[in-house]
This record gives sequence, structure tokens and C-alpha cells, in this order.
Amino acid sequence: MKIRALKIILAVLGLVALFAAGLAIRRVVLSAQYEQYGRPLPFNLESALEFRYVRMLFTAGHIPCLDKDVQVPEGIVVRETYTLGAEYVYALSSRLFSLMSSGRAPPLPLDERVRWIAAAWFCLGIPLMSLWLWAWTRSAWAAWIAGVYYAVSLAAVMRSTGQELQHENFALPLLIGHWALGALANKIGKANVERPTPNAECPMPNAEHRTLNTAFLVLSLLSALMLACAVSTWDLIQYYVVFWVMLSYIRFVAGRYFRDTRACLGWWLTLLALAGAGALNPYLRAHAFAGSYAMLLAYGVALGLGAERLFPFCRRLARLLIPLLPLIAGVLWIQTYNETYSHFTELLWAKLRFLNHKPADPALLTFDQRILWTAPLNSASLLLTAILFPVTLWLSLLAGVIAFFHARSHPDPEINQLLGYTVISLLAFVFFMRFHVFLILGFAALLGWLGYWVSVKRSFTRWLILVLLLAGAGVEAAHVFDNPARWGSVPVYLNEKRELCQWLRTNAAGERVLANFGLSPFLLTYANCPIVLHPKFESPGIRNRVRTYGEALFKSNEEGFRAWMEPFGAPYYVYALGEFADVQPESQMRYCVNALNPPPSAAARLFEQRPEQGRYFRFLWGNAKYRVFRVITRADELSAGRLAAEAAQALRHGRRPDAEDKATQALMYDPQNTNAMQVLLGLNTGH
Repeated sequence: MKIRALKIILAVLGLVALFAAGLAIRRVVLSAQYEQYGRPLPFNLESALEFRYVRMLFTAGHIPCLDKDVQVPEGIVVRETYTLGAEYVYALSSRLFSLMSSGRAPPLPLDERVRWIAAAWFCLGIPLMSLWLWAWTRSAWAAWIAGVYYAVSLAAVMRSTGQELQHENFALPLLIGHWALGALANKIGKANVERPTPNAECPMPNAEHRTLNTAFLVLSLLSALMLACAVSTWDLIQYYVVFWVMLSYIRFVAGRYFRDTRACLGWWLTLLALAGAGALNPYLRAHAFAGSYAMLLAYGVALGLGAERLFPFCRRLARLLIPLLPLIAGVLWIQTYNETYSHFTELLWAKLRFLNHKPADPALLTFDQRILWTAPLNSASLLLTAILFPVTLWLSLLAGVIAFFHARSHPDPEINQLLGYTVISLLAFVFFMRFHVFLILGFAALLGWLGYWVSVKRSFTRWLILVLLLAGAGVEAAHVFDNPARWGSVPVYLNEKRELCQWLRTNAAGERVLANFGLSPFLLTYANCPIVLHPKFESPGIRNRVRTYGEALFKSNEEGFRAWMEPFGAPYYVYALGEFADVQPESQMRYCVNALNPPPSAAARLFEQRPEQGRYFRFLWGNAKYRVFRVITRADELSAGRLAAEAAQALRHGRRPDAEDKATQALMYDPQNTNAMQVLLGLNTGH
């Protein structure tokens, strides 16, 4: 008993050490970013909007249902536009952070607290990774190696330092928790099967059997809820849901996996949890997750399981076709999900069509394909792959080969599932760099399994592989520590953004601003200026608004751009210089709207090359990157015309002070109103 307790204590200490090591290495990278760019380090893009909601919860205790400062003038329904969840945890933890540190030292700024909490939450996935491998293999080597690689590998470290708030960093530990709890439930289910059942000599129900059944049910339910929470807090978890459903379909057709009552029960709980999330979560409901192609196929598998119960002699062809019926019906008659996520499938089709190379001619792509084919959805290059996976890729290939042949002689549905997930994630990474966050999960688990395989049967070859695994972890850690500042996102034009925010806070506080969708969240969060555009392309409405913005900027003249802008009621426009740079034109907005060579009259050419010559956009302020213009609207022109007429009438009647005042007001509305200019000229000349 004492030995068992000691093992448990050592295991807990080991998990805590892995968590601490993972958090420490991420703080090293963030500290290097601080040294290079200074404090405070602001958030950007969606990260800035997420921090703004955390700040709202921290200060006011709630987030408005309708946020009228985003996508003005109509605003957005927050819970239908963004996957909320992490914000509540960050805000509550920040409050607890304040209580624990009160009276001891000056409180940390909110952004620093949130960065600590975000990195720590992500690092919960490290001990959960170890717990998953231990529950599956019962090998301490497997648990330790998987946890170490997930703690130190650059692919896991790079986007999880807390420098930017990423919804994925909140969801991924939940996904790993789903796997870990599922593996624990599976082990308990097998242990219950292997124990002797009550018989005639022992007719009373076995209390230990009941306990194991209860533990299995609770763990399976928690595992299902973990996956539902993960998909509710980051919609790209749907990638794993697609994999899970496809695997379920293959297993159903094969006709073996679902004969295990406990595996079937775990599957049903997962399906119910996902369907419940799709019905109850506002974001998933607005984006039709419950009617997605993956869920329709899952309903089809459920239909097939029911049909098999009613007709136990169901043939293989029926098992193949019955699950496809809801999917076929959905493709034919349910379009909501396709309308929401068609941009992603369009991009995948374009990458397949052009062999993963972005064409130089934008006319070959649609707008959705052009604007999405940028970081982080760029294709993975050999150099990028070598940087992200300097050791894990090659060791994982070795582990994959060994696992494949091992599974042929020792069938194990878990290793088959891991191999399938890793191979598909590798293919997804080739097309979309962002999928490295999924790929490193498969690599770490495979390397953990390799540690288990080494420990089962000792030989010189296996000891050599163990040495390679340990050395590889050291190389991965050294790779991260080599100039760690480069592994964070680069805060481009940071000083210029700060200057811009300072000017807006001083001269246009609370006023609506039109800026490109990459800059807009920064201005809302740090200058408190409501914004017209924001970076959330899962909404067809915002995608269309960004498209029409780019077309008006590059294909229309100044008057046409003003006509597009006026319905939003924004009196200020912030233009970012560099739209005509010769370097990487395919990453610029003019490429996205198929206007690589805009006409000479294009509004963008005016803002870039002749800012002082605008008729409807008055240049107010600028620095090395940004220029601020005040819009002279049609209403301004009418007001200026009315005041100029009143000034002229006052001048004719000899009311010179009144005429000067009216003419000056007219020029404030429209600096180029000629009638007001003539009145002032007449006053100066005495006529």
C-alpha cells in the first residue's frame, strides 16, 4: 500500500513538473518578446477583440448581447459571432489573481495576468497528454515522453506563450482531456469485463462491478462533455469531429467495433454531447453545426446502429448505404452550413487545383479563395516544416512505421486511430500551416507510444531508440531556446500603431473609424473607436463587406469610395501605406479584389500618393505607416452650402461678423466650399 501511495505521489509530482516546465519555456519566449518590443505589448486582430471582452467581464462583469461598436452601424450579436468561453475563465482567474496578490505587491496589469492564465491553461494539456498515454499503455515511459515532447516542441510552444490570445489554446486542452478521459474509461471498461462476474455460487451483485460501471459511465460522460466544450470554444475542433465521424462510419461498416457495448455507449454519449452543443451553444447554432455534414453522417451511423438492432441480419451493403442517407439529404436540401463554411472548402479546392501554389493571376481565384490564402492558412513549405518539426517529424515517421507493423500483429483500435489521425493531420498541415497545432498532438502521442514499445521488450535496438527519443527532446528544447524572441508573432508597426491610437484618443475619442480589417480591432481595443470591419470570415456578411471595401478602394474613385463608406456613418478613415509595394503583391488587398493595377483615378492612389489633394477626404494626420482622413459627407456639403448662403446674405446686409462666423462654420464642414471662400475673401478685401 505504501509503495502504491509513493508511486501516486511521484506520478503527481512528475505531472506538476511537466506543467511547470511547459509554462516556464513559454514564459522564456514571451520575456524575449518583451525585451525586444517593450511593455506593455498589445494584442492584435481577433486577439485584441478577445482581450476587450475579457476586460469588459473583468470591469463590468458582463458582455453585451449586441456589441454596437463592432461592425457598425448594425453591430454584432456577440455570442453568435464569436466562440465565447475562454473570456469568462480568464476574467474570473484574473479576479482571483488580484485577491491572492492583494497587499503583497503592486497588482499586475490585466493584460499580463491574462497572458499568465492563457499560457497556464494551455499547459494543462501537457499533463493531460501524459495521462492519456498512461491510461492507454500503462507505461510511465510513454506518459513521460509524450508530455515532454508536447511541453518543449516548437509547434506546441510557438502560438501558446500568451503573447496573443488564441481560441485554440483554450480548446486544445479540452480535446486532449476528451482523449485522456476516454482512454481511462476504456481501461476501466476492459478491467470490468476481465473480472469474474456473479454466478450461482455468488448470486449477490458484485459491488466492485457496480463501482467500475459507474466510473466508466462518469468518465465517458465527462469525455463527451470535454469534446462538446472544445468545439464550442473553437470551431476548428470540427476538424477532429469530422475525423471522429469518418472513423465511426468505417468502424460501423467493418461491423466489429460497435459490438463492444461499452465502446458503443461511449460513442452515443459523444454524439449526444455534440448534438446538444450544436443546439444550445449560440455560435454553433448560428453556424448550423448540428446540421453540418459531419453531424449528418454521425446521425446516419446512429440510424444504421438502430437499423442493425431491428434487423440483426443487415448486410454489408446496407451498413454501407444507410448511414449516408442523412448526409445525402443534407447536401441536397440543407444549405445553411455550406453557406457559412463554403469559403474553407473553396480554398481547399483551389489548393488542389493549383497544386498548392498560389497563382500570380488573381482572376483565377474567387475573392474568398484569395483573401483566405494568406497566413496562417498558407501552405507548409519544406523550410517551415523543418523549423516547426526539426526532430519530431523524423522520429514520428519512425514511430509510425513501427506502430503500423506492430498493429498488424497486435490489433489495437487505439493505435489505428492515432495513426489515421496523424496521417490526415500531416496532409492537412501540408495545405494549411495552422494545422500544426493538431499535428503536434499526433506526433507527441506517437512518440509516447514508441516509448511504451521500447520499454516492453528490451534489446539493443530499442535502447538505441530510447536514446534517440531523449536526445530528440533535448534538441527540440534547445531549438526553442535558440533566439526565443523569433518564435512569437512579430508586432509589425507597433510604434506607428501606438502613435495612431494616441492621436485618435486625443482628437476622435469614441468616433466611428473605417480601417482595414487587420488594424480595426487594435483601434477599437486601444483607441476606443467603433469599427466598421473586423476579422471574422466565418460570417458571409463580413466577408462581403471586406470585399466591397477593397473593390471601392482600388476599383472606384474618391467619390465612389465615399459613397460606399457613407452608410456606415464613420467620419474618419485610416489608410495604411504600402498597398502598392512590389514585394509579395499576392498578400495585398489589391490582389484579393483582382485589382493588381488599379486605375489612375482609384481612391487608393489618392490616399497613397496625393493625400493633400482629396476633395471628399481631408488629410488630418499621418506617420510613417498610417494616415487619418476626415470624410466630407453629402450632409457636410449640404450644411456647408446652407451656411455659405447665409454668410453671403449676411454680408449683403452688412452683418460682417455674422457673415464671417457663418463662412468659417461652412469651411469647417467643407474646406473647399467656394461660396464660403468668396465671402471671407470679400470680408478681407472690404467688398
